[in-house]
Amino acid sequence: MKAKGSFAALFAAVLVIGLLLGGVLNVPAPAAAAREAETEAAENAERLDELRDFAGKLETLFESAAQAASPAVVSVTAIRKYRVTVRDPLEDLFRLDDLFGRRFGDRFRRQAPRERELERRVLGSGVILDAEGHILTNNHVVADATELQVKLADGRTFDAELAGSDTKTELAVIKIKGKPGHLPVAKLGDSDKIHVGQWVLAIGDPFGQLHTVSAGIISAKGRTGFGRFAQYEDWIQTDAAINPGNSGGPLVNLQGEVIGINTFIISKAGGNLGIGFAIPVNMFKEIQDDLVAGREIERGFLGVYLKDLTPELAEAFDYEGTDGVLIDEVTEGSPAEEAGLKAGDIIIEYDGREVSTMSELKRRVAATEPGSRAKVEVWRDGKERTVTVKTGDLATATQTVRDWLGIHVQTLTKEMAQNMGYPDLQGVLVADVDEHSRAARYISPGDVILEVNKKRVRSVEEYRELMGKVKPEAGVLLRVLGATTGRSRFLLLRGEPRR
Repeated sequence: MKAKGSFAALFAAVLVIGLLLGGVLNVPAPAAAAREAETEAAENAERLDELRDFAGKLETLFESAAQAASPAVVSVTAIRKYRVTVRDPLEDLFRLDDLFGRRFGDRFRRQAPRERELERRVLGSGVILDAEGHILTNNHVVADATELQVKLADGRTFDAELAGSDTKTELAVIKIKGKPGHLPVAKLGDSDKIHVGQWVLAIGDPFGQLHTVSAGIISAKGRTGFGRFAQYEDWIQTDAAINPGNSGGPLVNLQGEVIGINTFIISKAGGNLGIGFAIPVNMFKEIQDDLVAGREIERGFLGVYLKDLTPELAEAFDYEGTDGVLIDEVTEGSPAEEAGLKAGDIIIEYDGREVSTMSELKRRVAATEPGSRAKVEVWRDGKERTVTVKTGDLATATQTVRDWLGIHVQTLTKEMAQNMGYPDLQGVLVADVDEHSRAARYISPGDVILEVNKKRVRSVEEYRELMGKVKPEAGVLLRVLGATTGRSRFLLLRGEPRR
């Protein structure tokens, strides 16, 4: 019993000591708590230093990019002069008959109408390309200008002249007159290497004294569907503010390289909503030599009608995915027909590079020198095939298509427009009209179709695309320039429902 009691007492003592030690250990000592707080503070300070270091490096990137690109950005002033006929403002005041049936204004009405010269100033931006004073800008900034002036970032002002322009890409190059002396020159980047989410700066100098730099990211690339601005589309979308007068200015990456030319914004009230668009600089590089030299731009031509793939179309042609372009039709006698391309072929690669969309393929073909040979990879009957095509010249191509109204049209070339007496006219020329068609009473060969359902058309391809969206039974609204009258008119024509 005595041994049992001693053991119990010893067990109790050990238990009490254990509980006491446990309690003591569970209560942090003041020194330990202080050390833990110091460690946490040190870690927070280290993280804060890292964030400050990162923010400083990011600021330095923005500063260096702006400093590298800004000196080459110029203000462009385009002056457009025109003459108007005016009457004396007192003439209408004295037109009322007086009580005796006489007109007090007889002596005023006998005066011949006077002509006045008015001028309109358009402000935009541009970027210097070389030491000779060539400047890249938007076509709409300098179009129809009778005088051009540029003001550099350092305050120097020069007269300039148009070197070359291209309405299809909405780009133009102007050149400083004389010898401008030393000029800062922009560095052109590679717009094929840009990524959505990438930081960019939009730079402009719309007033010659209000240099603007705004920051944002690339929101999207390869945007299309804005045909009223350019025929060849590959827009870079950005939320960097493109302010009024920034058209023609550069969109640059954080290395200070030009990757795009700011062109337009989408806005209901005219202010910036973070939806701006720039032309990829690589599109300019494709025509740079011709624009600088003032030559007419040569573009390749295949002679096919194209359509973007949908999942349903891809499945119908036993093709996986939607990357590729479907040939809807091959025109007779075209380079595509001579090469053996067929309707139903899916073009998946052109001249060694994969293609995903119709707009991408159109640009690539246009950038091909006429007369050169290009390998075209197509998907046909469940297999890949290679076809070699010799590209034609778009300027001399007479692509003709017949629509459901029985109208045969072809793209109106510059030479055709000049022969008609309208050198700036754009549209599709009516080559023929089926004798018993619904349009035969209203449209004649030689007429020019300017609009389809209130949308401008500049080529057979655009015309075909718009007409393809029309339900014949609902009708189509055409705006047509008459060959004999020289007047434009609207026509609403309907056809039989498609079967």
